[in-house]
Formats: sequence, C-alpha cells, structure tokens
Amino acid sequence: MATARSAKEGLKLMTMGLLKEAAREFEAVLAKDPRDAMALLGLARLHLAQHHPDEARPLLERLLAVHPQHPEALGFLARLKVEREKDEGALNELRALAKSPKAGFTEFYNLGYALLSLPGKEEEAAQAFVQALKEEPKNPHATTYLGVAVWRQGQLEQALKCFKYAATLAPRESLPLSLAAKVLVQQGQIGKAQLALKKALQRAPRNADLHEEFIKLCIFTNNPKAALPSALELRQLEPKNPNGPYLQGLVMLTSGKVEDARRLFRETLGLAPDSWEARLGLARALQLGEDKDVAQARTLLEEAVARAPTEPGPVNELAVHYLEKPETAARAKELLAKVLVVHPDEPGANLNMALALAKTDKAAAAQHARKAQKSTDPSVREQAERLLKQVA
Repeated sequence: MATARSAKEGLKLMTMGLLKEAAREFEAVLAKDPRDAMALLGLARLHLAQHHPDEARPLLERLLAVHPQHPEALGFLARLKVEREKDEGALNELRALAKSPKAGFTEFYNLGYALLSLPGKEEEAAQAFVQALKEEPKNPHATTYLGVAVWRQGQLEQALKCFKYAATLAPRESLPLSLAAKVLVQQGQIGKAQLALKKALQRAPRNADLHEEFIKLCIFTNNPKAALPSALELRQLEPKNPNGPYLQGLVMLTSGKVEDARRLFRETLGLAPDSWEARLGLARALQLGEDKDVAQARTLLEEAVARAPTEPGPVNELAVHYLEKPETAARAKELLAKVLVVHPDEPGANLNMALALAKTDKAAAAQHARKAQKSTDPSVREQAERLLKQVA
C-alpha cells in the first residue's frame, strides 16, 4: 500500500508542476518495486512533458512487459513512433485508440500531439485537442497545443487566446508565454511581445533559449540596455555556447561599444570558427570607430558569403561594398540574385538589386524597389521611395 500511495503522491506533485519532486517520488517507488505500473507510467509521462522521449521509451516498454495491452503505454509509444519515424501505421493506431468508446483525454491528446509533428495535419490536430479539452477543459498542455495547431493555420488571434489562457492555467509554465510572444511579434505588437518574454523568464530564469529570444527581440527594438542582463546570464548558463558571446557582441555593437563588440565576435569565432554570423558582426564592428578597417571587414564579409551564399545579411553588406565600384557591380548582382531566388521578397536584397539595376534596367529596378517599399525598416522604405522617383 505504501508504494501505491507514493506513486499517487508523484502524480499529485506532477499536476502541481513540481516536476523534480514528482520524479523523485516515482523513482523511489520503482526502487522498491520496478514493476509498479503507476510509477512507470507517471515517470514516462514526466519525461514526455519535458521533451525527453529517449528516457520515456524504456519505461513504457517496461510497463508493456507487465501489462501488454495497457492503452496509455501503447498510445504513448505509438506517438513516439509517429514523431520520430513518421510511422503511418502508428498514426492509424492512435486514430483507432481515439475512436474507442473508452477513449479519454490521453488518447485525444496523443493523437493531436503526433499530428502536429506531420506537415499538413494541423486541422486534424486541432480537432483532436478540442476533443481532449472536452474531457479536461482546463488542461494547460492541450490548450497550448491547440494554440499551436490554429497558429499554423494562420489564426493568430485564436492562437493568442489559447496561449494566454494556458499561461493562467499553468502559472509555472513558460512555454505558453514564449509562444504568445512569437505571435505578438507576427502581429507587430513588439512591446507586448517583450512583456510576455519577460514574464516567461520570470517563470524559467535558467532557460537559455528564452534568454536568447529576449536578447534578439531587444536588439531588434534597439533596446540593448534591457538585453544586457540576459546576455550576461546566458554566458553564465552556457559558457561554451558561441551564441553567448555572439549575442553579447550584438548588444555591445547596438550600444555603440565597438571595441567590446569586436572582442566578443572574435571570441565567438574561437568557439565557432565557421560562423558566418560572427564574421558579419565583426565586419560591421570593424567599419565603425576611429580605427576602421574596411579592407578586413570586406574580407570577413566575403568569407561569410562563401559560407552562407543565400543569407540576406552578409550578402547585402557585401553587395554595398561591391556596388561602390563599377568593376565589382556585376558581382553584386550575381550575389543578390542567389538570395532573391530563396528570399524573393527580402526588402534589403530587393533594394540593393534596384540600386544595381537603376542605370541599366529602370523597369526591373522599379519592380525591386516596390518590394523594398514593404520593409518594416523606415530607412529601407525611404531609400526605395527615392529610387522609385528616380526611375519613374
């Protein structure tokens, strides 16, 4: 009886969001009885909730060895097969479990979650999560992933409602808030997106991915001061992660601290020698300050483009250099053309191509300038509008 009570205590702790404590309870039960079904299933569910499928699978297999027809274990294993192997048979198994007269929350949730891992299945996934929520109307996980399913269908407002509601249902969870931030960015509500990410970080202050998202958003809004604490925290959390010095370098560059930025980008290259991003950052930093080194910057940009020939950032920067001289203008067009094949509406590449064509093909230049006009960057829009007047 003590084992059963302890397993139930683990489930209770997991429901409260106390995952480490729940894991300890389940492991204590399994140390006494390795065949305890409730503890095996509880610990497997805990690993799945934390996105650790490799830890969950052997627990589910142990459970099936004891109870070969255990419906939840069968469902979870089928879901893992769909996610990892895109197994159509496993997907049909999940559909059959969801159609069973005894189907409950778990069967519907597993089907919806598995469908989200497959392209073009968002509508069916949403329907599965709706069914799951009929069984457990206030389940935060089903609410979150219903939001993901409708978001992928382009229903931004509905997705945002789901994420906000899930955040209230699970006051310790950061995922609904980080997803809400992404939707808010898509809607152009950058200030609200920053607030959502701040709240997410309050819930998960040691989540490196959240710190990275917050830093990038602050840099995008030209608010490096707000980003600096997260940049420093990221360095502490993952000292060997090249994104740490790279993002701190961007913060310094945005703050106008050119020397610090150069040092940090060079540190990034020490950790990630093939990084085109660090080369681009260092090239930008070398073109600022009293001790500019334009030649070295251009070399770095050429190296960055060689590593990422269709990335707009380094190609646009290098194209500006090439367009300054008639003898390299043709090379600029070649580089920009490769980017526009992959990113046909990219404003910067369209602006640069319009500038490259302004004297030789005014009609084509105007076409590219009109695309550049749609940029969210005011300076790109202004340049595009001026160019359109010139080639009209």
